[in-house]
Order: sequence, then structure tokens, then C-alpha cells
Amino acid sequence: MLEAFWSSVGEELARTWVARVLTPAFAFWVGGVALVWWNTHTAEIAADGWVAALAASAAALGALPVLVQGALVVGGLVLVAASAVVAARLTLPVLRVLEGYWTRPVWLHRMLVAYRRWRYRGVRDRIAPLQLRQHRRRRRPPPPAEDEELVLLRKKPKRTRSTAEQDRLQDLERRAALTATEQTRLGRGVAWLQTTPPEDGLGMPTRFGDILRSAEHRPGTSYGIDAVVCWNALWLLLPTEARTELTAVRSALDAAVRGWLWGALFLVWTPVTPWAALVGVGVPLLSYRFGILPRAIAFGELIVTSYDLYRMKLYDALHLPRPTSPADERTTTGPRLTAALAGTLVEPGLSYRTDEPPPTTPAAG
Repeated sequence: MLEAFWSSVGEELARTWVARVLTPAFAFWVGGVALVWWNTHTAEIAADGWVAALAASAAALGALPVLVQGALVVGGLVLVAASAVVAARLTLPVLRVLEGYWTRPVWLHRMLVAYRRWRYRGVRDRIAPLQLRQHRRRRRPPPPAEDEELVLLRKKPKRTRSTAEQDRLQDLERRAALTATEQTRLGRGVAWLQTTPPEDGLGMPTRFGDILRSAEHRPGTSYGIDAVVCWNALWLLLPTEARTELTAVRSALDAAVRGWLWGALFLVWTPVTPWAALVGVGVPLLSYRFGILPRAIAFGELIVTSYDLYRMKLYDALHLPRPTSPADERTTTGPRLTAALAGTLVEPGLSYRTDEPPPTTPAAG
């Protein structure tokens, strides 16, 4: 029975160590040791090849006493696990830096914010004509004859078109349906603008910061609710499924940030070999573009959706009157809810609701 107990304990410890070791920290240390070994055995590798050099190094390690070998293995595992813990503690500070919550140097912060706002205006201006065409066509669909005429004019060589035909073509194209390419461009532009704050005063110096800042302010625009002030209260009222999804996406975002951090730390091996700079620059760029930004968009959308679906639970939990219309919520009940959770609600004549909130349907198991 004791043998079974110790066997289960060993298996559990093995799983724990595997979870600790198989992390970006492990790749960082293994990659660094490999670079150091390559740099110190350059002559041997050039003479005998890397396979023979590696075999010689393995033989040298195998000749060490068993106690020394064990100490090296245990020490390496402890180093990897400890560095992984340190990186986990640094995840939030690094995330805040990547968002752009820093002010020094001032000139760099202002320059990046100005660039982000310039990009916002550029995307907005490029898709504005497409949005206008789409809106006009939905309000007043042209007769089929105009579409046929447009096709014929487009087929006609430009040099053979008269001035009247050219003017007519431009007029028809302003009312024509969007092509597949234009629809793709419009969809991407709208999605990009939705994850960027519309006001210049809310702009951040990084795309990552713009995505999260936009998500934080969308509930305020839609419902008059300060998402930052009300989030902790809403979190306690969310159903288990919603919290599980939010936790999973946030964990994935934190993992991407840690991957960025370990990639940037790889620059410390640059004095050993300049090739380390490729990893130290390439991994953070790829992690930021294909890891951090998509997960930030998903996390922001889940936060906004949480307010879309469950904000009424906040009114009921605080016994405040529910909004009677979208306009009422944006101007009165939403700011009132924010003030109540911020501890600044002073509204003479306001009474708490005494009736029970409407019953909610339990989620399917």
C-alpha cells in the first residue's frame, strides 16, 4: 500500500515538474547553454563536426561522479523553475509597459500616440466612402437596368468612352454594390476602428494599448457605465461559463506576454554570438503580432460582451432601478450605477428597489 502511495506521489511530482520545466524559460536556458557550448567549441566543431564535438562533451559529462551529475540536473531544474516563477510575477508589469502606461521619455510617448491617431484617421477616411456607398445602396437600391449599364460601361475601353459616358460611369460606380475586395477592405477597416479609441484623448502609444483602452470605454459609450469601476462587481455576478471563458482567454494573453518577455531576454546571449539578436528581436515581434494582439482583441470583446449580456444583474444586485430605454441608460441609470459602485452616488429622492429581481433561467449543465 505504501508503494502505491509513493508511486502516486512520484507521478504527481513528475507532472508538476513537467508543467514547470516545459515553459519558455526552459527554451531560454537550453538555447543559451547551446549557444555558449557552440561558441566555446567552435574550433572542435570546425575540425571534427558538431556530432563528434557533442559526443565528446557528453562523454566528459558522463565521466563526472554521479553525485555531481545529479546536482547539475537538479540545479538546472531549480533554475528553470525559479526563473519561470519570476517571469510569471513580471507578467503584469510587462503587460502594462506593452500597453503604453509609461510617460518617459515624453517625446517618444507623444510621438507614438500621434502616430497611432494618424493611423486611426487614415483608416477612418479610407473606409468612409465605402460605408457611404453601402448605406446609400441599402436605402435606395438602384434598378437592375443601372447595374447592366454599369457592366457595359466598365467593359468599354477607356479611350473610346465619351465625356458623358465617363461621367455616367463615375455616377453609377458611386451607387454600385461593393466588390468582394471592397467588402473585405471595409470589414477589416471597421473591425480595426472598433478596437481603437475614437477620441484623441484616449489614444495609447501602442496597438495593444489601443485595443484594451477601446474595450474599457465601449460600455461607457453604449450604456454610460464605467467598465473599470464596475468590473469587479460584475465579475462576481457572472455565470460560471462566462468566468471560465474570460479566465482562459486572460491566461492565454498572459502566456503570450511571457513568451514576449523570454524572447526579449534572449538578447542577453548576444555577447556570446550575434545570432542571438535574431531570436531576441524576431520572437518578440512574432509573439506581439500573432500572440498578444489577437488574444487582446478576444479578451476585450469578452469584456464588452459581459456588459452587453449581464449588466442588468448589477442593477438588481444593488437594488437600483433598471433603465427604461437606451437613452435613459446612457444619460441617467448607467452613470448612477457607476457612482454607486465608486461610492459617490448622491441623488436626492432616489429610492432602492424593494421588489425581487426577475428570476433567471439556470444555465444548462
